[in-house]
Amino acid sequence: MEEEVKNTQLKKLKDRIPYDEDIFESETIYLQVLNDLLEDSKFIALEILFPYEDYSEYELPSKYNNWQLRACVELYNLADKAGITNYSENGISWSKLSDGLSNKLMEKLTSKVGIPKRKESEEEKNV
Repeated sequence: MEEEVKNTQLKKLKDRIPYDEDIFESETIYLQVLNDLLEDSKFIALEILFPYEDYSEYELPSKYNNWQLRACVELYNLADKAGITNYSENGISWSKLSDGLSNKLMEKLTSKVGIPKRKESEEEKNV
């Protein structure tokens, strides 16, 4: 099932970020970049959704598939702007915070919170 979802997401992402031979040296590099974007966006979402749990083995819930695609596009667009916070040339000034995804997109994720489960001692298990 996981591979099916990933292939579907990859196909949709190809529509949003088309192949450009001036940017990517080959189709292989293009596909690797798209796969990396999908993987990164998945773990960003899981980190926000499950802040108090080990989410490394979790799958991204399907209701966040569209969010993942939007995050991939934002991450791709931020790639060439990393580290730029202020730029000025010929009297025109431009500033952009480029350290992560937009607040509007991040607000779509709601963390799962609760009381962490405590480990039962051996004595409590035997009672």
